[in-house]
Amino acid sequence: MTDAGLPLDCRPHGLRKTFGRLLADAGATAHQIMAALGHLTLAEAERYTREADRRRGGRHAIQKLEDYKANRNPQTSSASLGKVAKTIGDSK
Repeated sequence: MTDAGLPLDCRPHGLRKTFGRLLADAGATAHQIMAALGHLTLAEAERYTREADRRRGGRHAIQKLEDYKANRNPQTSSASLGKVAKTIGDSK
C-alpha cells in the first residue's frame, strides 16, 4: 500500500471493488469485467454493470430535465395541433 501511495487502511477487496466499478463506469460489459476480475459467474460481474447503469440513468434523467428547462419554447406550434391535414385525391 505504501509503495502505491495508498492509505494504509485500504484493503484488497475494496481496491478490487473500486476497479470493478471503474470498469463498469467506463462502459465495460459484464463479460469484460468478469474476465478482468476473474469472476466465475456472470451474476458477480453483473452487479457492477447494474450499479453503473443506475448511476448513468440518473445522470441522463437529470440532463434531460436540464435540457427541458433550458428550452422553454415549444418545438411545435399549438395552432396546428389537432387539425387533420387535407389530402389530395381519393385514397382507396
